[in-house]
Amino acid sequence: MILLCDMNSFFASVHQSRDPSLRGKPVIVAGDPRKRRGIVVAASYEAKAAGVYTTMHYFEARKKCPQAIFVQPVHGIYRSYSEVIMRFLSRIGPCEVASIDEAYVDITELTERGYKAAEIASYIQRKLQAELHIPSSVGAGPNKLIAKMCADVKKPRGFVQMGIKQFQAYFWPQPVAKLHGCGQKTADKLGIQGLHTIGQLAAYPLVKLTAAYGKKGEYLHRAANGILYSPVNPERRKGEKTIGSSRTFAFDTTDKNMIEQTARLFSEKLADKLGSKDKKAKTISVEVKYDYRQTISRSITLEEATNNAGEIYKTALYLYHEHFAHQPVRLFGIRLHNLIEQEFEQLRFDF
Repeated sequence: MILLCDMNSFFASVHQSRDPSLRGKPVIVAGDPRKRRGIVVAASYEAKAAGVYTTMHYFEARKKCPQAIFVQPVHGIYRSYSEVIMRFLSRIGPCEVASIDEAYVDITELTERGYKAAEIASYIQRKLQAELHIPSSVGAGPNKLIAKMCADVKKPRGFVQMGIKQFQAYFWPQPVAKLHGCGQKTADKLGIQGLHTIGQLAAYPLVKLTAAYGKKGEYLHRAANGILYSPVNPERRKGEKTIGSSRTFAFDTTDKNMIEQTARLFSEKLADKLGSKDKKAKTISVEVKYDYRQTISRSITLEEATNNAGEIYKTALYLYHEHFAHQPVRLFGIRLHNLIEQEFEQLRFDF
């Protein structure tokens, strides 16, 4: 029996934890509010209810939620909270860190001793709320895939448990894009083959899927049937894999059109590369050089990883205008960090 513990609106929840006056109010983590510019990095559920989402521009978020309280991201504090949470979860059972705000916990031994998954999940949620004021959702199932998809069913503060048969009954009628690890590009390809629901994918012959998608086809088949198994591995840790693109101009430039065209080209190129590798990125950085001196970079870590070219583009432009547009640059580049595995590779957690 595996649990997936997901901290709800983690970045915003950390600020609400530290400042009691923010609790129960719409909180948006974004660029410096005094400058009245920037993009949304995270939002509390009170702000999400008003239509605010990650990478939305500051002014648009302000229009959507005029009563919102804007705070600046403080990533060192998020890491500190995450470390405390992961240490707590590791006392429950073997714990595999999936990202800064979620982890898998193997509770097989506890259930064999007579404890129920719902009881353990409730204990975890109560402790995190009482001691850290961090809300969480928990999914439970016989493998990591089902636990992950269950955790996404009811947010915030939800608990959902499913076995394989329940997983099939609930998820088979849903679009293939809902399958954990099935990116939109893969979903589009499957749609061309007439596979629009998870159930249709589950019933499709394995030999045809492997012929079309190789090892990924096997993953898709097993995942759609809810029979994908891999052990919780406490030794897995997120690495520092990155991808990026850069361009050295023939002359130092502040040409807005040139920078924006370059940023758009790189964003689309990197989004395609993420798609081909079945990955998403949580951290986006912009790199510049003035003349031929050392590269300077600034970055933003998003609460939710992305492989969307538009989101990468908006974030990169914000970073450029916020930090580098005041003087000509010789080199401009975009780099993506904290890459999270998707598709059939994700459940290995080979960070």
